[in-house]
Amino acid sequence: MVEVLDLRKGAPERLAARMLVVADTDRLATAQPELQQVLGSRMVRSVLVVAMGPDLRLPPALYGETRRVLWVGDPRGIVWGAETGEAASGPGASAEPVLLDLLTQPELFDAVAGALREIPYGTASPGWRIVAGRVDPATLAQVFREVAEVFAAPQQAGPIGSGPPGAIALPVLTGAAELPAAPGDALVAGGRMEGLYQRAAARIDAAERALGALRYFSPAPARAAVLDRVMAAGQALAEFRDAIVRLFQEIDPAEEDTADKLAEHGIKYTVPAGMDDREIVAELRAEVETALAERRSPGRLIARLLALADQSAPIGSAAFILDPGQICPDVLLDVLHEPERFPERPLERWIFWRRSMLRWRTALALGPARVALEGLRAKLGAVAVSEWRLGRARAHASDSARTLADALGELAERVAGTLRRWNTQETALRGAAPVLAEEVVVRLRDRAGRLREIITGDLHDAVGRWLEPAWISLEQGVYREVRDGLADRVEETLRQYRHHLAHRGVQERPDFATGDTGRQDLIDAVWRQSQQVDRALRAPSGGPMLQLCGDRDLALLLHQAHAVRFAPRAVRGGNAPPGVVWTESGQYAGTLRLVPLRPGAVDDGV
Repeated sequence: MVEVLDLRKGAPERLAARMLVVADTDRLATAQPELQQVLGSRMVRSVLVVAMGPDLRLPPALYGETRRVLWVGDPRGIVWGAETGEAASGPGASAEPVLLDLLTQPELFDAVAGALREIPYGTASPGWRIVAGRVDPATLAQVFREVAEVFAAPQQAGPIGSGPPGAIALPVLTGAAELPAAPGDALVAGGRMEGLYQRAAARIDAAERALGALRYFSPAPARAAVLDRVMAAGQALAEFRDAIVRLFQEIDPAEEDTADKLAEHGIKYTVPAGMDDREIVAELRAEVETALAERRSPGRLIARLLALADQSAPIGSAAFILDPGQICPDVLLDVLHEPERFPERPLERWIFWRRSMLRWRTALALGPARVALEGLRAKLGAVAVSEWRLGRARAHASDSARTLADALGELAERVAGTLRRWNTQETALRGAAPVLAEEVVVRLRDRAGRLREIITGDLHDAVGRWLEPAWISLEQGVYREVRDGLADRVEETLRQYRHHLAHRGVQERPDFATGDTGRQDLIDAVWRQSQQVDRALRAPSGGPMLQLCGDRDLALLLHQAHAVRFAPRAVRGGNAPPGVVWTESGQYAGTLRLVPLRPGAVDDGV
């Protein structure tokens, strides 16, 4: 980098390998101590001095052949041909900001310092033919405002969908898909709940066998035994149903002793494959990164995450507490507890007895009892998987998605607020007097939509970068840490991005960006098709250029010139002339001319 020391503002605060010293000519003449401090530092490898004003006088520190000085007699400049000597008025606006911007680019700093090494006495007057590549303030203000609206857009709810390709956990936890592998029986063989189920099944079987053994001449005690077995089956079925209801009331997967409680009752608690914390967070990350890559608005992504949080949230087994009563209603248990008796009066004909047996079998409701028993077991298994075995996974997915939604909401709000502030700043710059050719500026203005697309994409990539530390916190379930340092990361990135847009331009990808959608098209359409850029890069060094001096200063210049040709590195590879210096900055392209001074033009004490 290039560190600027402006002696008009004070003494040096920081030194670097490249030092650009700026001073007016009067101040420079007395700057011996400051220059000795700079030139004598081991940190400093190269020094370039810009002297602003008439009557150039140099202090002893700049005597000798190692000096590198650019003399700007008048920053408003004059259009002058070094070969013909013809002169004309310049634009009338100070070119100092552009010159300092150019010289703070490391590539141009080194190129100019190298050219001054070949110029007698290392002193020259700068001039140029340059095309500006900055987006004009009005266009940039409009783009900032429109991108702010994207980040401030309200949430837009949509269908849950199946999530990113290959996702397993989120579709299952949100109910959009079944477990890829059967969860297996929820009851442990030999466990308490399995025992209750088997006892009820055995008693229903015994009642059905006793009923099936009755014959036309069976005595009354045999019929009474059927009734006893039906009542025993009803009691066992009621016990199984009531045990399920109590489990639904008591078990909370969020409690630490849930596994012990379920084991005590003979319920399996193993989490199905693909449902651990890391896999859930990995799928959430894929969900977010896919949305960012597709440039969905933050509002849509936040709505998606909130929907995921709602759909995956554990309901709790208590929500199913009424289901056992619907599967095995009290009216069925009443029939089983007080079964209808077989007619005591002997039936004269076998056919009448047969019909009575069929009616009695229906009245005893052993078939519905078996259906209810299997339904109770199925409901217990479903709740055991959905709310107990997957309960923690559901809670983790829901809490993680909601935490991400909250973090994204904060990010979107901060980005939108910053962009609105940038819009105000750019609006205030409207009407600045141009000092450079602006064909590229006009071309950029005509492609405001593409600029909006690129900046929106950059900021989506920044969101992904800001969320990087969050994934580890979510994997560990430390939700409160997701937003730790988030505000500082956002502020620093946006500060760097603002500097990037101002100095490197929109066509240069920032460090945090991963995509280049639209950038190459913009470079081709704006820079490589610009005739002004081509002419500026190929301009003869002795031809008419804006020379940064006054009319009376022309007599001190030689009619010869050295040229440094430069352009943004993002546009290299086109039909550029040989020897172009490719710069990191994306704001300027053209030819910087260095015109040597006549002998004796500089008062250096010799």
